[in-house]
Amino acid sequence: MHKTAYLLGLSGLIPFVGFTAVMHQPWAATYFLPYSAVILSFLGGIHWGVALQDPRWSNSWRLSLCMLPSLIGWVALTLPLKESLILLMIAYVLWWVYDYSQIKVDDYRRLRRCLSVVVIVCHGSWLFFNF
Repeated sequence: MHKTAYLLGLSGLIPFVGFTAVMHQPWAATYFLPYSAVILSFLGGIHWGVALQDPRWSNSWRLSLCMLPSLIGWVALTLPLKESLILLMIAYVLWWVYDYSQIKVDDYRRLRRCLSVVVIVCHGSWLFFNF
């Protein structure tokens, strides 16, 4: 996998970790939740791109499924904080499982494992320390 992909993936954790570190500031959730929803949407876009490139993946079911992270992220932004965090955390776990079952590239799997664990722990920290 390209070194830039690793660097960009890891740098994408900075807002998750940073806003989690200051979660007790009244403004932190205002930035954490939309960022989380946007990144979740991006994960669906990865599969959309694969589906459009690979004829074996290009079918209505897969393309429709790729829209779920965007829709879940959008719905999460309409919910109260606790419910939003729970929905986003569950979505990250389930999409990670789906991702792992579909994309068989070892480098990608390692990167996604690292990124997903940190993102899920951040969401869990918000829930644990605020509710």
